[in-house]
Amino acid sequence: MPPSASLDIVLFGATGFTGWITAQYIARLATPNLRWAIAARSKDKLTAKLQELRRLFPDRTPPEIIVAGLDDDSAARLAAAGKVVISTVGPYCRYGSGLVKACAEAGTHYIDCTGEHPWVLDMIEKYDETARRTGALIIPQSAFESAPADLVSYKVVKTIREEYGVGTKDVHFSLHNLNGGASGGTMETFFSVIEVFGLRRIAASSHPLALSPVHKDRPYSFPRHLPVFTHPVLGTLTPWLQGTPDRAIVMRSWGLTEQHAPEQSYGRAFAFTEYKRVKNVLEGVALWATIAVLSVGVLLAPFRWIARRVITQPGSGPSQDFNAHRQGTLEWRAVGVADTNDGKGEKKVLGSFKYDEGDAYALTGLLIVEAALSVLDVQRQREAGTLKEEECLAGRIGGGVLTPASLGEVFLRRLDKVGVKVDAKKL
Repeated sequence: MPPSASLDIVLFGATGFTGWITAQYIARLATPNLRWAIAARSKDKLTAKLQELRRLFPDRTPPEIIVAGLDDDSAARLAAAGKVVISTVGPYCRYGSGLVKACAEAGTHYIDCTGEHPWVLDMIEKYDETARRTGALIIPQSAFESAPADLVSYKVVKTIREEYGVGTKDVHFSLHNLNGGASGGTMETFFSVIEVFGLRRIAASSHPLALSPVHKDRPYSFPRHLPVFTHPVLGTLTPWLQGTPDRAIVMRSWGLTEQHAPEQSYGRAFAFTEYKRVKNVLEGVALWATIAVLSVGVLLAPFRWIARRVITQPGSGPSQDFNAHRQGTLEWRAVGVADTNDGKGEKKVLGSFKYDEGDAYALTGLLIVEAALSVLDVQRQREAGTLKEEECLAGRIGGGVLTPASLGEVFLRRLDKVGVKVDAKKL
């Protein structure tokens, strides 16, 4: 049976590792009247997943199925089938560009869970203008990378503005607690980014303001301290793998706000730095050294060749059992410093992002589903004339390659209802 022309959500990659977890979240969280579809290349695998969803959620309306590959015709069909497309098919630098192009051209909203900031820069350069013209909200990096960093920074900045009436000088952000391993697809992504973009493009996209639409030539304040150090509030910290992709998205949110909502400015000199909390300096040095060695290793073709034969393959991972990922706690913390010069000492705000019901994969599935549902909320509110644009930058802009924080309070309210707590308070 062909899919209907008015689906709310199309999930592409539903038979893969992250896609299957995401499909189960849609079945659990969606309202009974949500019209959705699961899509992938194999009809047999899709049929098996559909039967499993019917078994797991017998009281929910089952999705339709769409057989679609990675070709341009499939991308166009997916973009035409629904209001929002969620893609979990990576590496995105190899397999994701055609779908973004199709969605931007069709005016279809788009959500993904990539962490490939060089690819995101590529999508901005190629399709941001098109998406603005058609009204497509294209929101990459909406999951483990980089929604926690982006939403906590948004919350900290907002609290500083409300409490002190000024912008924010900087945000120190740290991964406080982590559960979950890495899937084969995640590991393959690291290798693919190197091979597709090369060092020069990666270096250019890793500049803090590379994804920002404004002030790309402004000075950027980098923190001055040892790689492993003790923060008075956050504890012992060391550099973290997600620092660069998360910073790219946070600084795009900064730039979009400067451009479209200057009254909500993060601060003209705003800066963001990310770390991981460790138990002690020794653990921090060991982690820092390991990341440094791996960062050099992935640049070497022999290292990648060996690693591809040792690590798990794309599509596999710790476990695809939904309940196996719904245990544990994930937490990030941040300290924002107000940009004041009143001689009365620094004014600070403590931010946090906490999820007590799962690991990194559970959170990824939850975040991209709630981001997609938030986009549908934004669309409905805009059509009804009830959207408060001061609470949702995406609603004010109307289209383009945006960020998780651009969904603002609409996204945060949805997350609060499903157990994701994003808070900020004065220190």
